[in-house]
Amino acid sequence: MNKPETNRFELKAELMQQMLRGEITMGEVGRRIRTEGLRMSQEEVCKLLGLSRQVVSDIENNAGNPRLDSLQKYFKLMGFEIALLPRQRSELK
Repeated sequence: MNKPETNRFELKAELMQQMLRGEITMGEVGRRIRTEGLRMSQEEVCKLLGLSRQVVSDIENNAGNPRLDSLQKYFKLMGFEIALLPRQRSELK
């Protein structure tokens, strides 16, 4: 039985709220959008963006030290842009 189609816009909004609450990381957001929303493999993302598999893996696993331009390319595909947030999430209220 196939999984029901995921609305990637609803998924994106839900994941953003979870990240702002500190429940998930930026890398987890990217991985879930890629797999559940876009239904793409890491290889497909690498070919499309011209990034290595190691870079994509590092981004999704919050590992290594990916370059800012790599992060921007990756998250642009996911429908996000890199921005600054206060460390204290309570300041967002």
